[in-house]
Amino acid sequence: MRISSLNSIAAGEVELGVVYASVEGVNEHSYEECLHELKEKGKALGASALIGLQLVQSQFQWNQRTSLLATAIK
Repeated sequence: MRISSLNSIAAGEVELGVVYASVEGVNEHSYEECLHELKEKGKALGASALIGLQLVQSQFQWNQRTSLLATAIK
């Protein structure tokens, strides 16, 4: 699956919607874990790519989270 922070859609591609994933923690493994979850959600929609990828890491003492948001396309 193609992953990109760019938001351009090639000719013939169709936007399927937005996918979101969030996991506990802000550490060396949380990004990869979150990306894996995001890819699984994209695959469930039939996506061939995730574009416009955005990363948010919250580091509040009581709730550290890594979140990713992207647009699924096929």
